[in-house]
Amino acid sequence: MGKMTRNTALNNFYNQYNTLNDTKKDKFARLCDKLLDDNFIYGQLPSDKDDYYSILENREAIEAYFSLIDFQLNHDDIYKIIFLKSSADRNRVRLKKMETVLLILLRRFYYTKHKESIDSNTNISIAFDELIDSINQSGTFKATIVKTQLLESMKTLKRYKIINFDVNNLEINNVIEIFPTITFVVQPNDIEVLNDKLKAYISKGDLDDETDKD
Repeated sequence: MGKMTRNTALNNFYNQYNTLNDTKKDKFARLCDKLLDDNFIYGQLPSDKDDYYSILENREAIEAYFSLIDFQLNHDDIYKIIFLKSSADRNRVRLKKMETVLLILLRRFYYTKHKESIDSNTNISIAFDELIDSINQSGTFKATIVKTQLLESMKTLKRYKIINFDVNNLEINNVIEIFPTITFVVQPNDIEVLNDKLKAYISKGDLDDETDKD
């Protein structure tokens, strides 16, 4: 759906919201808060499954509500992902260089391994050590990167539901699960485009350099 006018959004929201009882209005508020806080609602996650279908049930009201504040509600029914995208030049997350490089590398892994997967809906898993080797082999950073230097950036990507990994048992369970949400954050499907993006970061600044990302 394209961006609706504010008058249309207001009328749609008013008409839909007034049909809800108090319990459903409380649930509506919680779902909107979760969308603003998490951005991605991933229906294949047990923690998101019920909320995913609840948002779909109330989609018209939620869509109208967010349109009033310049957000577009997006839905991918193949991967069961619902997310917000700003229709104005606001609400940009500032990512450190490490986080941006991780996103590009993880997207490249996802692109490559997804093509090899039989099930197009499956999440992609890689070894933590494999990711570290890729960072060091890329020459993006002057110094050799070790696992402890990645953890805070990895936790940030986990909070945004880009990846999942066992923080408490990292030495035993050395696997990172990449969610298809990454395809909406780093969109180019051409592997050469991703490689060019990575080359642009080679030896540029340090770990604390920041970049903007929607």
